[in-house]
Amino acid sequence: MFGINLIIEIIKTVSGVLFNKSVCKEQPNSNNAEQQNDITLEETKRGFTWRQALGYILTFIVFYNYVVIPILAVFGVVLPTIPLSDVWKVLILLVGGG
Repeated sequence: MFGINLIIEIIKTVSGVLFNKSVCKEQPNSNNAEQQNDITLEETKRGFTWRQALGYILTFIVFYNYVVIPILAVFGVVLPTIPLSDVWKVLILLVGGG
């Protein structure tokens, strides 16, 4: 019986993490979320921000790796690729707010 309960708890925990449900029972701090939303709104009102610049730069790096390099390779121009593991992480954080 102990093994089955353990397996059930592990499945609940893993499914909660995979489906982005909070594993802990604490309520999220809504005040902190409101403050972050206010900061984002103020940055948006100012115009072009560092987040937008970083998003454009990282998007260009992905575009370079998946579009520019293959097109130029067809014409015989070989360019170095940029490792994308960290680029994807930062882009996901920028888009998802993670």
